[in-house]
Amino acid sequence: MNIAGLGYRLGTYLKYIYWVEPDELPGMLEALRAHGVEPYETKKAVCVPLSKKVDVGIVYPSAWRQYELCKRQLSWYQVSGYRGKTLIVTTKKVDAWTLKPYFILRDTKFKPPSVPSHDEQLKMIKRKSYLYARPDVWEKIDDEDPQLHERWLRIMGVRGITYRELFVTHCANHGNFIEPIYYIEEGGEKVPYSIDRTSHVCSACLEFYGIIGDSFNKKLVVPCPGAVLFAGLAPNRYYEVVRFRVEEAR
Repeated sequence: MNIAGLGYRLGTYLKYIYWVEPDELPGMLEALRAHGVEPYETKKAVCVPLSKKVDVGIVYPSAWRQYELCKRQLSWYQVSGYRGKTLIVTTKKVDAWTLKPYFILRDTKFKPPSVPSHDEQLKMIKRKSYLYARPDVWEKIDDEDPQLHERWLRIMGVRGITYRELFVTHCANHGNFIEPIYYIEEGGEKVPYSIDRTSHVCSACLEFYGIIGDSFNKKLVVPCPGAVLFAGLAPNRYYEVVRFRVEEAR
């Protein structure tokens, strides 16, 4: 869906996303500590650094395998170009670092012009672009406890569909950031957006951090339930993810 971009930025939320090579990390941590800053290390939910309460959050490569609740979902990190890098999320740009942020996150008042039906979602996840990109572990939902799936649906207030049907939306949503069908257009570039509300999307951190959708300079992402629960992001609100070098050039 090609539609011109609108003025949708709010600007009350701001985060900087850094991806750090192993040899760069010691110097960056030393610079922080020289200013009396000890980063918050998350060992479970990798979305915690997105919280306004966390000024500097750090996610080491090992953390992407440690949290059982999201272990399947976070398998995307292992097949991404960021594998082996350390994630640092800050509320301010750290001038003491020579490394520049990869992305900036801001909240918006964006509303999607259209979203796909379930049948359209089924077509989206049959595309080669999605099938080639997704890790095998991501789709192994049958290895998980069905009772946990049912409990999840009840907690989210999702009625009238099974978890397997909901999983189609999870897959199609990621697929739309790989090869977008639903997007707006700004400056001749596609800006893909989440195709459903918070209760129906999963692992939005993958879009927030650039693990999925890295080929686009801008994305519009709705937080998943985990990002709402662990990071306090607003449910059903779209957040803008913009590549820093594009923002800096303005």
